[in-house]
Amino acid sequence: MPLLVLLPVIIWLFIALAFPEHQLLYSIPVPLVVYLSVALVGLLAVVMRQWSQLYWLALLLSSYWVVNTALQSPLSESHMLALYFFLPLVSTAVAIVMALINKPPLFSLKGMLLLALAGALPPLLMVLPLPSYYQAIDAPSFLLSPVLPTSPLSFMVIAVMALVAVVWLICLLISPRQPARWGQLACWLSIALLIIFMQQSQVAAWVVIAACLSILLALASQMLNLAYIDELTQLPQRRALLAHLRRLGKRSTVVMLDVDHFKKFNDTYGHDVGDQVLRLLGVIFAKESGFKAYRYGGEEFTLVFNHNDQPRIEEALERVRQRVAGYPLRIRSKQRPTSSKQGQSKRGKNGADKVVRVTISLGAAIRRPAEPVHDLLKRADTILYAAKKKGRNCWLVRA
Repeated sequence: MPLLVLLPVIIWLFIALAFPEHQLLYSIPVPLVVYLSVALVGLLAVVMRQWSQLYWLALLLSSYWVVNTALQSPLSESHMLALYFFLPLVSTAVAIVMALINKPPLFSLKGMLLLALAGALPPLLMVLPLPSYYQAIDAPSFLLSPVLPTSPLSFMVIAVMALVAVVWLICLLISPRQPARWGQLACWLSIALLIIFMQQSQVAAWVVIAACLSILLALASQMLNLAYIDELTQLPQRRALLAHLRRLGKRSTVVMLDVDHFKKFNDTYGHDVGDQVLRLLGVIFAKESGFKAYRYGGEEFTLVFNHNDQPRIEEALERVRQRVAGYPLRIRSKQRPTSSKQGQSKRGKNGADKVVRVTISLGAAIRRPAEPVHDLLKRADTILYAAKKKGRNCWLVRA
């Protein structure tokens, strides 16, 4: 579950709040350990070719450097107070930008500029005339007042970070994304905690290590996704299917299905439309319950039922067949309107778009006693071809 990527940061925060004097929080006194941790995670990201993680590591490392350097100044200095105000806002702004944009390849002009932006903006605050900027802020005094007497963080800064954290988390929960997205949230949360615990260097060091662990979990989850999840349909692919079949129960059913006349459909409308069909099937299968769907390869899919109740299987197959056959697939005209006004005038008119429908054929094999899974899969494939010979857009179930 992607939410587990946040676990190291959550555990650290729990320890820091519940046991503020615990010796574990003060057992790593040297920043060198922090820099080595970031370097090792960055090296692993390079080996895995997960270049986007390097942007986040640059932001994390530069923020830690600023925090560690700022510890040399007392809180009474005006520059320190201004830094407490601008550092979290600037780091949050950079994090939001990096989370929203499609990050360019690292070894490109845009990629290098983004890496420089993530790494240079926090340290740049150390040389800017922050006190004058801070005094020029036209806001009610209570918004700039410290939340606690022991902390110079203002109500405005705390409110902004809390709002960003809540909105970010809700967006990920409503629309679950790749584990890398959860790693990004963990990295930003760590930067926020770095600033909150700015005056405790050894405690802040643990925040960076927790962030590195979160990024490691994100990288591991990302690799599992690449190995087991089909990028086009977002369904588990054949490797995951074979793992499922190895632990298949005695009472089970395997279904092979594919799109009718898919090659002809591709030749007529193009591979982009063919990919659209496969994505549609992925969405339909993911929303259905009662079976586990996999993309077997090409236009072939596999459904696995953990029971052999034939009436229930037939009901599910007919429901899936009807959903696919009844879905109007709109193929956009190659001559696209040059303006939204032209698009509105052509919308709904004959010839502007074409609506087609696709159908599928399904072959279900109910597992026989002591039948090897390889034979079961092969038999489901044979039943599928029998369904095609029957006329397509139908299903067959055989024991």
